[in-house]
Amino acid sequence: MVSPTMTEPSPPPWQTIAEEQDGVITVAAALAGGMTRAELRWRVSSGRWQRPFAGVAITHSGPVTERQREWCALLAAGPGAALAGATAAALDGLRGHASAAVHVLVPMHRRRITRPGITIRQAAHLGEQDVHPTRAPRRTRLPRSVVDMASWAVRADDARAVLASAVGQRLVTVEQLRPELEQRTTLRRRALLRATLDDLDDGAHSVAEIVYRRIERRYGLPSAQRQAAVDLGGRRYLDVWYEPWRVWVEIDGAAHQESRQWWDDLARQNLGVLDGRLVLRFPTWLLRQNPQHVAAQVKLALRQRGWTPDPNNPSPRI
Repeated sequence: MVSPTMTEPSPPPWQTIAEEQDGVITVAAALAGGMTRAELRWRVSSGRWQRPFAGVAITHSGPVTERQREWCALLAAGPGAALAGATAAALDGLRGHASAAVHVLVPMHRRRITRPGITIRQAAHLGEQDVHPTRAPRRTRLPRSVVDMASWAVRADDARAVLASAVGQRLVTVEQLRPELEQRTTLRRRALLRATLDDLDDGAHSVAEIVYRRIERRYGLPSAQRQAAVDLGGRRYLDVWYEPWRVWVEIDGAAHQESRQWWDDLARQNLGVLDGRLVLRFPTWLLRQNPQHVAAQVKLALRQRGWTPDPNNPSPRI
């Protein structure tokens, strides 16, 4: 005789909620999901659960993961909150701009609380159109996250770098960022962000290229191609390429850390010279600290190759 199959009992509702939130649950949800207040108090006091903030619990006693930190911050901020800025952008794939704090937006009518490790800001506009409809933890859509990051950045260059990284990593396009910028008329650094998007739309891929573009405009240099694809023993991209005069400008973001990368750059430069290009190299810091020197050298190189300044667009004396 075959014994009937025993079915396992369904987990209590609070357990399902916690599993969907990486092991994090609010006290209110745990009680509504079938747990008694006495049991919840016992789990926390015995060390089986952790309670990082008032009203929020983690359903284990081990190390807290980054995702659990994000859930804790979101749930502590209350209904209507959304992960935002660097936190939301990193969840959606942005690299190179990690933040130690968890960034959260709450609606303007909500009281802004203070919690260690969490940066909470009030948002005048935080509707469903600003929040991704399906991704968890709840967070702002990527264009909103990127524009918020740039607006909150400490330095102007940091703001430019955020936009350049998001576009350069092909996570968003300039066309997706513009509406987010234009509809928020009181946004901090709005003019700078708009100018940066114009530069990115014109082919710049980094803050260094944006700074160089401004040197071109300020000192009356012709407009170069950005990231022009050429064959130098394989497909390569030139930072700045003045094709009619075969002048190539390379912008070095930092000292090379690996000898292999250093040699690859030199080999690429050698092939460019052998193919009749004149190569100039400048570190990023020089573009900022002595733009006049950079412009003077580029102007001299271009003149040697036959370029004549436009008399209708006089440039400052160099």
